[in-house]
Amino acid sequence: MVIYMKMDFLITKIDNVMLFKKQALSEKYSGNLHSNELVFDFSGVYTVYFGDMVLNVAPNTIRFFPRGTVAKYEIERATLGENIDVSFQTDKPISECAFALNASNKEHIGTLFKKMFFIWNSKSEGYYFECMSLLYKIFSEIQKNNYLPYDQYIKIKPAIDEINDKFLSAQLSSSHLAAICGISESYLKKLFKKRFGQPPKRYIIQKKLSYACELLQLNKYSVSEISELCGFSDVYFFSRLFKNHTGVTPTEYTKKHNPQE
Repeated sequence: MVIYMKMDFLITKIDNVMLFKKQALSEKYSGNLHSNELVFDFSGVYTVYFGDMVLNVAPNTIRFFPRGTVAKYEIERATLGENIDVSFQTDKPISECAFALNASNKEHIGTLFKKMFFIWNSKSEGYYFECMSLLYKIFSEIQKNNYLPYDQYIKIKPAIDEINDKFLSAQLSSSHLAAICGISESYLKKLFKKRFGQPPKRYIIQKKLSYACELLQLNKYSVSEISELCGFSDVYFFSRLFKNHTGVTPTEYTKKHNPQE
């Protein structure tokens, strides 16, 4: 998914800036989202289902949710985390859809979110306008570091489509993906990192592990079967990779989501 953010919107109001910790493994919302939400996830690994979209969240992820009616808004966490959520209003829609980005300049953007949270809650003189300035600065950083113009996005779209279609059934190398896009491997990696905050190989692994989380929640398959279904030939490698990604083993993850078993 490419991000189309309007560049001429005005932030008309900040409703709240909140810090969340020790959240439940599963949350469900529905109905009307009264504010836009911009979230920075400092820790935690989980999947967000927003309407018909699936967003994979890991540490240092920025999430955006547009205000309006949403039929489905669910969060399934592999590990608990901490994030700062900014609720705000704009004069026009920023984006037609929700999105999640891996922050390439994570330390800087994370610092901006923390600064906004502390200033908002200090309620010191001028705090509101300082927070407005910081929110504009955050959007500036997002557009500079993660916004991919259409003419660049279209160059890697064949690779994105190939990954979406075959990430479970084929070993997709960067050289192969670059070849079907008709660009160099180094340019492919550069555009992928700009768009997704990570190179193609890590992006594919993240998709495999997110799918593994979905299968583990079903509690219908063994770890070996899930490893094979997700395209890993070595179950021990899969288990190590899964723990590095989520902080828990596949077996521990299953138990967390099926406590009655």
